[in-house]
Amino acid sequence: MDPGRVIDSLRNNPLLGRPTILPDFFVDHFVIAGHLEELIQGLKRLAEQGGGNLTGYGHLIRRGGNSVNTASALLSLGLNPCLIVKTDKQGASLLRSLVSPQLDLSHVHTDGRLSATVSIEVEERGRRVNLMVSDSGSASDFSYGDLTEYDIKAILESPLVALLCLNHNKNAPQLAEDLFSMVRSKSKVLTFMDMGDPSNNPGIVEPLAKKVVSQGLVDILGMNENEASWFASAIDGNTDKWRDTPAHPEKWVSAAKLVSHETGVRIDFHTPYFAASIKDDKITALATFEVPVKITCGAGDAWNAGDILGILLGLDAANRIILANSVAAIYVSSDSAAHPTREALIEFLKGRQALSNVGSKLIRPL
Repeated sequence: MDPGRVIDSLRNNPLLGRPTILPDFFVDHFVIAGHLEELIQGLKRLAEQGGGNLTGYGHLIRRGGNSVNTASALLSLGLNPCLIVKTDKQGASLLRSLVSPQLDLSHVHTDGRLSATVSIEVEERGRRVNLMVSDSGSASDFSYGDLTEYDIKAILESPLVALLCLNHNKNAPQLAEDLFSMVRSKSKVLTFMDMGDPSNNPGIVEPLAKKVVSQGLVDILGMNENEASWFASAIDGNTDKWRDTPAHPEKWVSAAKLVSHETGVRIDFHTPYFAASIKDDKITALATFEVPVKITCGAGDAWNAGDILGILLGLDAANRIILANSVAAIYVSSDSAAHPTREALIEFLKGRQALSNVGSKLIRPL
């Protein structure tokens, strides 16, 4: 792996335009714990005694939501993203306090409801996982009709529009179809979609796959191993075959490859051990960097931001993956869930970074 091309691209500062990111903002409250079983036992003890307080756990309040996290990461990477989200007045005030003052908030709608998540970070089966408990708020009902002429003008002037966090939205397929159909009919803007975990909203998966992705409305479909299993099940109808995919890393590429083959979409695929870009049965895959993982919630958003930057820089698949993996690695190893700058990325890539042994083994047969 030679990161020279990526470093050269990061040192240059071409005009890349303003990618548009929508539509969710969450207030995230992190609880940083050790092993899952230890936390469960502590909570059970409190319940059995009639209530009480567990101490000794780290807490962190920060900006949340796939869209805000991705926009924040893009801002740190030197871009000026256009963020379109819906919340209420309190949410807008909290958003201003939780993001950089440099982030443009002129497209924040305040006629909705606050969305909030408690993210419990624990150790389970040898890896850090985040367990999220959410109030979806306005993320559940954002629709194409919420977009103003001011929003649509910004979208059509963007080089790329990213629709994220569809897993909370009850009418996600209609939102995606309406938005991307408008973009296709009026511009050459690239369309990027990342559904998120649909386990609590499974009815959106099949229409997203068949009425949006398969219809050529999406240029790049971002996903992780869990989302790949959902899409694969929806496309070939074999739920039993793909149900346990997230627990079996050897099946991850097969699921993503099936989705790309059947829909024709490019899959930009991120997992804890490797990342890949899959299109027309061609797979480019690289192991992720081996770093101490301190936080996992938002890792996919950081990876997507690096991927989007790589797309706008015109990098090929391998270099785009190196860039996205680097952004995610620096993020997950940060004590404060901070997104990296271009300068931090360059310094990271100059070093001799270890790669995931598991990831290297998984992609070796490809």
